[in-house]
Amino acid sequence: MWNSRRIVGLLAFVVLLLVASVFAMTALRVSFAGTEAEIAAARSAAEAAGVPMESWKTLVVVASGSVGAPVEKVWEVFSRIEEWPRWSTPLHAGARWLGEPGFRLAGGFEQVLALGFPLGTIRSEEFVTRLKAGREVMWCKSEGGITSCHVWRFTPVTPTRTFVVNAEVFHGAPVGLLAPLVQSRWSRLFQQSVSGLGRAVEAAP
Repeated sequence: MWNSRRIVGLLAFVVLLLVASVFAMTALRVSFAGTEAEIAAARSAAEAAGVPMESWKTLVVVASGSVGAPVEKVWEVFSRIEEWPRWSTPLHAGARWLGEPGFRLAGGFEQVLALGFPLGTIRSEEFVTRLKAGREVMWCKSEGGITSCHVWRFTPVTPTRTFVVNAEVFHGAPVGLLAPLVQSRWSRLFQQSVSGLGRAVEAAP
């Protein structure tokens, strides 16, 4: 009898732990709400990375904006990655091509990102996994238990105006735990990059 009660008690304790874990993971999840264009870009990145959007382990960061210039000019300025620190500030502290300059499938570049607490400044190598020249570029990778996929989209609205979306999806337990600490700050950094790109393009001759 004593053994039976002990087993029942142990099972009840395990069930309580599982229920508590579910509530904890739900509480940790950072909700994501964006425009139709932002959601579409984020979902495309999630699909490319093979990760679920609706998970406590998934963090979605997006930003967007309208630029008063033709899409060809926006893409030209964006493609000069060595100039990213000039307009993508304070997020980018550096950027350079790995090998031949220019976006191309499997082509690589290095970027130095100032992400703030708790990650600080990190240096990462990225390789293009999807490219629609002049319209979209995406890079994805998995390392350290985290899968991420970043996409920039450039959509011509009129011959003289372009809509830009900057989105990234991160997935993994470490990201899920960090999400409440970094989501709002990273979103601001992404928005500052989009706004900075717009100013750089509109100021270019």
